[in-house]
Amino acid sequence: MYSRVLELDLPPRARVLDAPCGAGALAAALRERGYQVSGADVDAAAAARLGDAFTIADLSQPLPWADRVFDAVLSVEGIEHLENRHAYLRELCRVLRPAGTLVLTTPNIVSLRSRVRFRGSGFFHQDPRPLDERGRHPLHHIGLITFPELRYALHTSGFRIVDVRHTHIKPISYLYAVLVPWAWLYTTIAFRKERGAAQRAANREIRAALFSRSLLFGENVMITARNA
Repeated sequence: MYSRVLELDLPPRARVLDAPCGAGALAAALRERGYQVSGADVDAAAAARLGDAFTIADLSQPLPWADRVFDAVLSVEGIEHLENRHAYLRELCRVLRPAGTLVLTTPNIVSLRSRVRFRGSGFFHQDPRPLDERGRHPLHHIGLITFPELRYALHTSGFRIVDVRHTHIKPISYLYAVLVPWAWLYTTIAFRKERGAAQRAANREIRAALFSRSLLFGENVMITARNA
């Protein structure tokens, strides 16, 4: 994520929101580069590292910032923990300046390895077992999301995707490459049922992303989007 942010060529002293920020390592590193970074999380682990730049925040609720104050927003492995992804994305869009950038990562559950695991067990590879039901926990993956669903959530919350890539690929994932032709054929047949011209064009983009190296084999998807 750090290198991806540097690729954005943000202006000096750009205002960046890291939400959720976890322990604050990314926010602290970006602050050392000269960016004005604010960190937010439901857990106070980053408070000691970020000081006044840290805010306790429940990301399922409205964010405590005014409209259009950030040049970029970072969401690292956060959206899959939230009860309402759409409300979260609308808030991120609200606090971004016009043409502001969102960089978001989340588990890639449409990878071939994840699809095979789900077919066999009913669980994606990021969560191979049922969640602990003894109580709610902020780190539970209660909202794992496919790429088409995430694209829909982004595009209906004020964003447009400009880049799709992966964070890393485990070598074992390439063993599933033999399934690509079958998956391509099945998806092509399914998509042919769409009659709307605009959605057919969107489906071509979705299919291209689904059959990219990043989504076929990547462990986590990294999406860059801009608010429309």
